[in-house]
Amino acid sequence: MYAGVAMGDWAMKGYIYRITPATAAQVRDLITRYVSLPCWHFSGSHMWDLSPSSSQHLRPLVKSTNITDITLSGDFGHAFSPQAEVRWKRLGDDEYDVLILSEQARTVNGAQTLVDGWEVRQHTPRRLLQSGNRPSIEYLTYHAPNGAAQFIRYVQG
Repeated sequence: MYAGVAMGDWAMKGYIYRITPATAAQVRDLITRYVSLPCWHFSGSHMWDLSPSSSQHLRPLVKSTNITDITLSGDFGHAFSPQAEVRWKRLGDDEYDVLILSEQARTVNGAQTLVDGWEVRQHTPRRLLQSGNRPSIEYLTYHAPNGAAQFIRYVQG
């Protein structure tokens, strides 16, 4: 059960906000403001930061209590908690396209709201396929007005 809604219920509403372009400092501020710390995060790379000696293409899921531990050096990333998820895609050296997914309506300065009132559904936690002892991840699916699942929002707290 998440936020008082039984699995399979469609009573939850979700909100998606987009900020583009954003700088690395703005991405970190959005994570601090909307996701909060501690939070879980992961990132990956297929175009930027490709040197095998300096980074992995898909970096492991990590829980952090310090915003400086969250790397933005790859192509994309996700930082999440029960409050919200911030995901980013790199557009340039210090330019990102950012989405904020939340089950609470928020005021996000400079953001565009993507379709108001997404339907949100909770699912049974699943274990990620990673080496080591990783937790099961709780997640929600965001469904567009036509009913199609469009986004998976990670929730693990």
